This record gives sequence, structure tokens and C-alpha cells, in this order.
Amino acid sequence: MFSNTQLKHLYIGALACFAAAGCSSTNETRTAPVEQAYSLGQRIDNSCSQQVNQREQAVRTSASPAHFMALANQANRCIDNIRFFPTHPDNELGMQLNAIAVVNYVKSGHLEMAQASLDEFRQRFAQQDLVFDDYTSFIDTATALLDSKLSNRQLAMLNINPTLRSELQRARQWSLQ
Repeated sequence: MFSNTQLKHLYIGALACFAAAGCSSTNETRTAPVEQAYSLGQRIDNSCSQQVNQREQAVRTSASPAHFMALANQANRCIDNIRFFPTHPDNELGMQLNAIAVVNYVKSGHLEMAQASLDEFRQRFAQQDLVFDDYTSFIDTATALLDSKLSNRQLAMLNINPTLRSELQRARQWSLQ
């Protein structure tokens, strides 16, 4: 039959064929470390975002600072400990939840918390912004509302609603006199 050396060569050749066939039939794609966060289950909980939407609808009928604060805290809890990146499937929803937190901290009168939440937005979603229906910038609008030291010239440089800009300029004009 076969000698020991012939069996070894046959065995090694068969292993090489199986290894080559296995490698060519498997298309394993390597994902970047940042994108692996998604594959590890780092998604926004749907029930959490739905609760925020429901609470947001309920808060519209009340003008209670406590309700605004609760809504902001809940929106922040939905995105805590999630690493977002531009291609993350929940990136835009995460930005919206963070923006809801900022706006509702402002409405509740907790401007320091609003500023901290805006800073988190800038850090969490670097070089990204939300755009309102009138094509104005969320970050610029929040900055204009929270930074009372902006000059009229600096306000003019921000992409904010013209009505808001004139109201802020008017309020600052009266506060200087």
C-alpha cells in the first residue's frame, strides 16, 4: 500500500487542501474597534426612548419645572454608557435624546446642567450637529441660550433663528442699561 512517508505527504496535502478551502469559503470581515461597540449590544433601549417620547407629549401640557427636569434626566439615562460614532445605527436618536435633555434642563431653569449636557453632546457627537426645520443649528442655538457673555457680533456669527437672535440682542441691550 502506502509507505509512512507517502501517508505523511498525503495527510499534509489533505490538510492543506482543507485549510485552503476553508479560508477561501469564509469571508470574515474585520470591523474597526469602534464599530464593534454596536456588535456588542451598545444600542439605545427602545422602551426607554418610547418612554421619553410619551413623557415629552405629557410635559407639553404642563409647565412644571419638575416635569422638565424629569424628562431631561430620563433622556440622559437612555444614552448613558453608550459609545456613539457617526455610523452607529442609533447615532441620530442618541443626538436627539441628548438635545431633549439640554432643552428640558433649560426649560426647568437648571442652566448649569443644561451646559454640562451640551458639553457632553459636543464630546459624545464630535463634529456633528442637529438641524432644526428652519435649517438652524442645535449647538449654536443652545450656545446662544446658555452663554450670556456672547457679544452681538458673536451672536451674528451663529446659525440661529433670526427671531431668537433679535430677542437675545434685545434682552442683552436692556440688561446692560
